[in-house]
Amino acid sequence: MPIPEDVPKRVRKFVFDHFLEHAAPPIVEQVMTAFSLSREQATDVLHSLEAARHVALVKGTARILMAFPFSAGATPFRVTVRGRRYFANCAWDAIAFHAMLRNDIRVESFCHHCAAPINLEMREGSAVHVDPEDVLVYLALPAARWWDDIITTCSNTMVFFASPEHREASALCASPGSGVSLTPDQVHTLSVPLYGKKMDLDYARPSKQSLLDHFATMGLTGDFWKL
Repeated sequence: MPIPEDVPKRVRKFVFDHFLEHAAPPIVEQVMTAFSLSREQATDVLHSLEAARHVALVKGTARILMAFPFSAGATPFRVTVRGRRYFANCAWDAIAFHAMLRNDIRVESFCHHCAAPINLEMREGSAVHVDPEDVLVYLALPAARWWDDIITTCSNTMVFFASPEHREASALCASPGSGVSLTPDQVHTLSVPLYGKKMDLDYARPSKQSLLDHFATMGLTGDFWKL
């Protein structure tokens, strides 16, 4: 029996709702049960969601590792929302929780260079508390390379630094001018088109052109931002 046309979007919503409720992804057996699917069908749906860039799976399995911005594993990016704690995949995803849920959030992380604690609070679209005050989000890879290996991109190249000086001292910035630095407020604005409606059943990723237009409205142009 073929999979009903609306099942992939319903499974995507199920994954995000499960993460929101439990701070962990559903397993394939839960997808099978919830949607009356065979193991092969459930696995196919999860792989289709990965192909559509909604989730990332543990390689060679149907186990969900990431449902952006949620992480199934412990990371240096802890987010607290309405008393619940989650792990984000990267510095960008940590701030994107605010765009996705439209609730106050607290981010607890570390400087990628020295491991100094970093604390942020986001409210009504802005950072209302930033400690240290010079915290920045560093994106080491140009946009066209983010999806070459999204697990590596999130895990290793989208990080917090306590200050520009710590950024410059880091081996991640060995190639001058190769990355970009953004403030928490800029990252929130950057997040809105991609994350603002993630919890909606009919969420669809923005088109390439709409993202480029959004980057341009923020003044983010040049080779780094080409998709």
